[in-house]
Amino acid sequence: MKDSYLSYKNIITIAYPIMLGSLGQNIINLIDTGFLGRVGQVELGAGALAGIFYFVMFMVGYAFNNGMQIIISRRMGEGKQSEVGNIVDHEFYLLFFIAIIEFVFLFFLSPIILAQFIQSKEILNATVIFLTYRSFGIFFGLFNSCLQQFFIGIGKTSIINYSTVVLAVSNIILAYLLIFGHYGFPEMGIGGAALASTISEGIVMLVYLLVLYYRTLPRQYNLFQFLKPDFKLIGNMVSLSLPLVFQQVISIFTWFIFFLLIEHRGETSLAVSNIIKSLYIFWAIPTFAFASTANAMTSNIIGQGKADQVIYLLKKIIGLNLLISMVMCFALLIFPTAIISIYTNDIILIKSSIEIIPVIIVASLLFSVALIIILTVTGTGSSRFALIMELVSITIYLIYAFITAKILMSSLSVIWAAEILYWLCAIVMGVIFLKYGNWKKVV
Repeated sequence: MKDSYLSYKNIITIAYPIMLGSLGQNIINLIDTGFLGRVGQVELGAGALAGIFYFVMFMVGYAFNNGMQIIISRRMGEGKQSEVGNIVDHEFYLLFFIAIIEFVFLFFLSPIILAQFIQSKEILNATVIFLTYRSFGIFFGLFNSCLQQFFIGIGKTSIINYSTVVLAVSNIILAYLLIFGHYGFPEMGIGGAALASTISEGIVMLVYLLVLYYRTLPRQYNLFQFLKPDFKLIGNMVSLSLPLVFQQVISIFTWFIFFLLIEHRGETSLAVSNIIKSLYIFWAIPTFAFASTANAMTSNIIGQGKADQVIYLLKKIIGLNLLISMVMCFALLIFPTAIISIYTNDIILIKSSIEIIPVIIVASLLFSVALIIILTVTGTGSSRFALIMELVSITIYLIYAFITAKILMSSLSVIWAAEILYWLCAIVMGVIFLKYGNWKKVV
């Protein structure tokens, strides 16, 4: 491997399309939140709970895809390009099974489960409506996620550019038409937001397939051969991915519990927290991209037999991402009202959201370091330790959130400080592991 592979230019070249892909997904979240914020507080709050609940399901398949991407990056680093297609085909076997189970869970069982936890009947009804339409998107979402991780693994991330534009534009148009019922379309409210996202993902799936065959990638990587299932390969993929599955699901489900604690405080608190969540995630776009880059590049250079370069790579990516995050956080600090007004025109919601901004800025800066460390650990193949990091951090996070939200009845700012505590724990454990752990010998 040439030294230029670890250059800032190459890091940005890999991260930029991933960032653009994340931008597309987060534009959907921003647009939906902005539209629902003008429909009502119930819809805004329900959008948060329903979105997170769906995301828990999605992250199961996403984690398997992430495990697949680690294997692909390693094979590419080893010069075994011909094995990549078979790995992806076997991932589709897994995803088809997972998607069916998750659809049944989302469409049929989620109303029963959510009724046990959500106190407000209005929010419960709106949440169920959202999931009814959104559940069909799990098939498109997991398929698209698999192909996106394939592109990242083989280093052809520029393909994500096409899907991002299509996803963002189609969702904006469809959400505008279906939420408010413009130009003869039915006025569906929160159901329109969910249906718009589902249709947009279906359109992106078609775009991915067209680009794949236009660039003859199936032939180059032996993709879509669908040979007789190799259960040993499937077992290896599941073995690597299961810790990632638990890590991702536990992480997102913890946020769902966090929002349930806030929902019990009332519709306004939940609506404010949805705005903060959307803002927090949108501001984390660069971090998600650089963390995915760190994950792929770490696995690749270890496959090249140059594990000693991992820490050097980690420092460069953290430095670059932290600089970008500081600039974005400075903009949030200077123009909080203008930025929050994108999500809502409710004066009370805007004022309450501004009070949490300082906490989110600190959490975002810590997050910009922590997630890169976590995915670097995962990229080494040490996914079990990454799960341990997640479990310890989440335990501390939930204890703090429960005490501040239910016992002390603290302000939203104090409750949201749980994010700061969470990322601090992850940073400390990750640094210790990378410095003293035996990760260089993981196969």
